[in-house]
Amino acid sequence: MNTRKFFPETFFGRSLVIILIPILILQFVLIYFFYERHWEEVGRRLALALGGQISFVIDTIEENNFSDSTLNDLFIKAEKSFLLKSSWHPNKTLNDYNQNKISSLLDKTLEKSLVERISYPYKFNTKLVKNTVYIYVKLNKGVLQFSVARKLLYSSTIEVFILWMLFTALFLLLLALYFMKQQIKPLRNIILAAEEFGRGNNNYNLKPRGAYELRLLSKVFIKMRERITNQIANRTQMLAGIGHDLRTPLTRMNLQIALLKDKQAMKSLSEDVIEMREMINAYLAYAKGEEEERVKRINIYRFIKRISSRSKIEQKKTISMKVNKKLSFIVKPMAMSRAIANIILNALSYSKSKVIISSAEVKNKIAIYIEDDGPGIPESKIKDVFIAFYRVDTSRPSKEVNTGLGLTIAKNIIHNHGGTIKLMQSKLGGLKAEILIPT
Repeated sequence: MNTRKFFPETFFGRSLVIILIPILILQFVLIYFFYERHWEEVGRRLALALGGQISFVIDTIEENNFSDSTLNDLFIKAEKSFLLKSSWHPNKTLNDYNQNKISSLLDKTLEKSLVERISYPYKFNTKLVKNTVYIYVKLNKGVLQFSVARKLLYSSTIEVFILWMLFTALFLLLLALYFMKQQIKPLRNIILAAEEFGRGNNNYNLKPRGAYELRLLSKVFIKMRERITNQIANRTQMLAGIGHDLRTPLTRMNLQIALLKDKQAMKSLSEDVIEMREMINAYLAYAKGEEEERVKRINIYRFIKRISSRSKIEQKKTISMKVNKKLSFIVKPMAMSRAIANIILNALSYSKSKVIISSAEVKNKIAIYIEDDGPGIPESKIKDVFIAFYRVDTSRPSKEVNTGLGLTIAKNIIHNHGGTIKLMQSKLGGLKAEILIPT
C-alpha cells in the first residue's frame, strides 16, 4: 500500500502530521480507558448501591405491615439516609408508567445493576425530568416509585476532566504549530533566495537563521551563490576580452583591404570582415547577457512595444501586437530586451509578410508568443537551433548575416530569469516561439 498519497506534500504539513497523530492516538487511548473503563466501573458501583438501597426499602415494606403514617416515616428515613425519594401508588400497574429507550451508558449500567439487586418487576426513566432518574417497582398492591438525583449515578467531573484534557491537547498542538512555523521560516527564506537566484537576482539578502542545520544550509547556499556568480563574472570578462582583442586585427584587415587593387577580391574579403565583425558583436552581446543588472517589475505591453518598434524600423516590416496591457513581470530589463529582440529580429528576418506577438497568463507565469509566416524549421532540427553557431540556412533562407548566436543568447537570458523558451510550428506556416517567464 502506497502511503505517500495520504501524506501532505509540504514539509510543514508532514511535520504537523507527525505531531498530530501521536497526540490523537494518546487522546483516544486515554478517553477510551477513562471513559469506557473508569466511568463504567464507577457508574456500575453507584447503580449497584442504588439498587441495594431500593431493595432494602422494598424488603422492609414486604416484611412489615406498615400503615400510611409509618410508611411515610420509612420514606423520610430513606431520603435522609440514601437521598432516595419514595412514594407509594396503590392500585397502579407498570403499564401506567413509561420507560425510555435504553441507549446511553447510564441506561445500560442502571439496567444491569437493577437486574442484580431487584427481584420484582420494574421500569425506569432517565429522561422524564432533567437531572432526575425515576424507578418504578411493582409490588402486590401497587407501585413503589423512587426518584434520585442523576448526579448520584453519573459523575460530571469525568466529562470536565475529558474536556480539560482535550483543550490542553489543543493548546499544546497550537503551541507546536507556532514553533513549527518559526522553524520553517528560515527554510522558506532559503527557497525564496534560490528562486530569486534562479531568476538572476543575486542581491536577495539571505541571513542564516533558525536551527543549526538550517543556518549551515544558508551558509552553504550563500557560498555556492558567490562561487557561481564569480564563475559567471570570470567567463563574461573572458568573452568580452576575446571580443575586444579580435577587433584590432579586424581593423588592420580593413586597412589592408582598402589598399587592394583587385575590386572583386576586395569585395569578397570585405564581406568576410563584415561577417566576422557581426560575430564579434554577437560575442559581446552574449557577454553582456551575463552582466550584473538589477531586476525590475515592468509592464509587458510597453516593454514589447518598445522592442518591436526598434526591430520594425531595422527590418522595415509590420508587426501585429496582441499583448495584454495589464500584465507585468520581474526581469532584468536590458538583458530581457536583448533576448526578445533577438527572437523578434529572427522572426522578421525569415517572415514573408507578417509577425504576430501575443501574450497570456499561464499559472504564475507570463507567456509571450512570437510567430512568423516564414518557411519554418523541420521538427528534427528545432532543438538544434539553440546550439551556439548552429545555422539552418538551407531551410530558412535569410538575407541578413547570421552568426548563429542570437537564439543561444536569448535562451541563456530567459533561463537565467527562471523561464523557458520552446519553438514549435506556427499556424501561420512558419515558426512559433513560446517564452514562459515567472511573474
